[in-house]
Amino acid sequence: MRRSVWYFAYGSNLLPDRLRARVPSAQPLSAACLPDHRLSYNKLGRDGSGKCTLLPAAGAVVWGGLYRLPRRELRWLDRIEGPGYRRIRVRVRLPDGRWLSAVAYRARAAALKPGLQPWDWYQRFVLRGAAWFRLPAAYQRQLAAQSARPDPNRRRLAAQQRPLRELARWRRRGDGFDRTRKRDSGHTRCEAGPL
Repeated sequence: MRRSVWYFAYGSNLLPDRLRARVPSAQPLSAACLPDHRLSYNKLGRDGSGKCTLLPAAGAVVWGGLYRLPRRELRWLDRIEGPGYRRIRVRVRLPDGRWLSAVAYRARAAALKPGLQPWDWYQRFVLRGAAWFRLPAAYQRQLAAQSARPDPNRRRLAAQQRPLRELARWRRRGDGFDRTRKRDSGHTRCEAGPL
């Protein structure tokens, strides 16, 4: 059995600082896309707000980030994502055209609720992650069009910002992980391929 797995992140875990605060050994590798799915914020979070999920949709595309992480740490992600999500296998396409099998998380049907909005801090994680992975500009505009609402819970807001402040301090000291990367090849298309 392989000791590491590919993980396709498309929501708040798209931002490497966010994911590494949860799973420190996660290594961001490349942008990737998942054809025939769309992104939805209709997963009811434990805090009552909308969280990202994948929904099947012919012809649509979800862009995200591909990470490598130790297989043993999937159980940490399972716990973090909680019972409202289930781990699934997806085939994602890299900018160079290669296809990889990866794990992702999709909301269970019982956790879906139409009309939800994310908290503004959650939406910032998604947008910063999309910028970090240099996802296609049109997709980033689509993400930015999602409305979000201010979180009235100051304690929760502070708790969500704390890991990013810590990682920013480590980066300033020079011992954070390297964020310099080569630009992706510029592919902005994602067609369905062989399954």
